[in-house]
Amino acid sequence: MAIAINMPQVGQDIEFAKIIEWHVGEGDVVKEGDIVATVESDKASFEVETSVAGIVLRLLFQEGDEAAVFKAIAYIGQKDESSPDENIETPKTEEKIETKNEISSAKMSEEIKPKGLFSSPSARRLAKERNLDLSEIKSSGPDGRIVKRDIEAYFELNKSEKRSTPVAKKIAEETGIHIGLVQGTGYAGRVMKKDVISSISPVKSAILKEIPGDLVVLFLKARKRAAERLSFSKLTIPHYYIFSEVDVTNTLKWRKTTNSNLGTKISVNDIIIKSSAEALRKFPELNSWVDDEKMLLKPEINIGVAVSTPAGLLVPVIPDADRLNLIAINSRSRKNSEDARRGIINMDKPGTFTISNLGMYGVSRFLPIINPPECAILSVGASEKKVVPKDGEIIIIDCITLGLVCDHRAVDGAKAAEFLSCLKEIIEKFSRQ
Repeated sequence: MAIAINMPQVGQDIEFAKIIEWHVGEGDVVKEGDIVATVESDKASFEVETSVAGIVLRLLFQEGDEAAVFKAIAYIGQKDESSPDENIETPKTEEKIETKNEISSAKMSEEIKPKGLFSSPSARRLAKERNLDLSEIKSSGPDGRIVKRDIEAYFELNKSEKRSTPVAKKIAEETGIHIGLVQGTGYAGRVMKKDVISSISPVKSAILKEIPGDLVVLFLKARKRAAERLSFSKLTIPHYYIFSEVDVTNTLKWRKTTNSNLGTKISVNDIIIKSSAEALRKFPELNSWVDDEKMLLKPEINIGVAVSTPAGLLVPVIPDADRLNLIAINSRSRKNSEDARRGIINMDKPGTFTISNLGMYGVSRFLPIINPPECAILSVGASEKKVVPKDGEIIIIDCITLGLVCDHRAVDGAKAAEFLSCLKEIIEKFSRQ
């Protein structure tokens, strides 16, 4: 049976991606794991692999075409096998009949439609009385017919006090944007939250004036995309922050011994990822997606690790991190970082929790921004020597500071504190596992 190769999703809010290059042609033999295409989204370019071996039966798009995520872009099967839609052909005689029917339908439509739209007589009469354009009105009647209740609903929604959602109005007030100047994309031109967010950048950018001597650096597409997401996150998500200092003295000793014995290079970040995955199993609220109305507890723990690249911040994901051992996490994390710096992200699954580590730059603690629609992000600071009292003595320990940033809509402070306490304990006892 032919198997579809689907357009993967790179980022939770990416709906389309462009096919940059096909690495195979129809009729080519491929093995499981072979790269079949390179595609590009607003965030980065990435490679699409085949999960099965076989023959390329059909490529559904040309290079340069855009395809919706999760939709088939090619079919892989066996010799002499047909792709699911390969046999769908329309005979020429049927085409002529269909064309005639379309012409007849068009003539009939012109006779019964006002301005090219289906509508009831009462709807047309009411629209005329209120000077409304039928092309702007959403239909709810049978076969897409505009009925009287549609006119009434549009008229009510079009009243000034209902021209924006409460959230959109609140954000506009907080950012000093005149709601009346925002172009609405909702039904009947209603201003939505996303409309206000998208209008913030142009308003702020308008005050920037170049003067002689300025070096103008235009944002790359990926950096502009990241800026939009971060602005959206800060303006719409109620962030709060908690911190905890973790004694990693024994954990670092264990790491050094393990790397020496196994000949590996396990990093502190690998240990943080593994420990976080274990803690998230115990606190599923932190492994969720959130919007204004609900939270979705995700069954899989897919941890994203923020990577700084010349094009901007990217967050490649380690899927099913709770099912991987430390060596596997180390291998996947290294590959993700190398690919991200080349502008490539292989996102098998969307992220559910993000870790941002600035410890290698000597940063003690910082406040990251939540990566929507996730509900939390963990910051990791540098390892530092600290003098602390223990059992009546003064000792020196290695300590790192973890910062947990949560969305208050989904996670209360007490629950976040319990999670961070659990994570601290797992890391401190890591050497005993």
